[in-house]
Amino acid sequence: MEQNARVLVAPASDGDIPFLQNVEVRLAGYFDRAAGQYMEQPAGDSCLLLFCTAGQGFAEIDGKVMLVSSGEAVLLMPGSVHVYGASAEHPWSLLWISFAGKMVDFLREKLEIEGNGMILRQNIRENLPLLEQVLTVLAEGQDLMRLLEASASLQLALCRIVSANLCYGAQRQHVERAKRYLLEHIERETSLEELSAAIGVSKFYLIRIFKAHFGTSPMEYLRGVRMQRACDLLLETNLPVKEIGKQLSYSSSYHFAQCFRQYAGCNPSVFRRSMRAGKDQS
Repeated sequence: MEQNARVLVAPASDGDIPFLQNVEVRLAGYFDRAAGQYMEQPAGDSCLLLFCTAGQGFAEIDGKVMLVSSGEAVLLMPGSVHVYGASAEHPWSLLWISFAGKMVDFLREKLEIEGNGMILRQNIRENLPLLEQVLTVLAEGQDLMRLLEASASLQLALCRIVSANLCYGAQRQHVERAKRYLLEHIERETSLEELSAAIGVSKFYLIRIFKAHFGTSPMEYLRGVRMQRACDLLLETNLPVKEIGKQLSYSSSYHFAQCFRQYAGCNPSVFRRSMRAGKDQS
């Protein structure tokens, strides 16, 4: 093998480890300034992530050749022929990871991949240390713990990549504006109709893009933020429980206690007493 390239084979597993059902690294490697590289790999059951660390390359997705530049990545789905290569003028340096598991279906759903793959262009470079960690761990040896650690690093990187690429442009602006509006109005009653009107979009569109980005609806997100604020006030102040509920726009002490119990598993007074007792003992 040339010195500017390496392939790392992941340790084999017996398939009975629950964690690896989500993400299991199969192969990983890198090419450094891969001049003249052209790869055409037959269809298989693994997903392939290609991260361009320098230079330029290309990938063929659904019959269309797409340029990939430094700091961008390609996600090629299983079941398709993987075709990619380096630019002739500025050959890329490439880190690649082949993997399988339930995360593949999650990626397809969340990123709305209808064909054989997509180019990921949003904030990929900040996840490079996690992807490099996959290669570093695999290079340390062929044992189960290495496989678990490498797969965990990849899963975290994929989650962050999905978050950065869920929506962009106008959609991302709408989501960020909605989040900011909710945080600015945490201490008063806010409705979905009011929120969508403030953002200037329909409430159905807002629910769809907000849930795609945060995994929950705008109002559920607001409830979570209010509960976090309630926890902070219970632990950091001596405000009566009734006053805390009032500050967070709950209609009554009973309603506040009921919502808090669903969130924390106990009423606000018990939470405050038990958490402060634990803090005093530490």
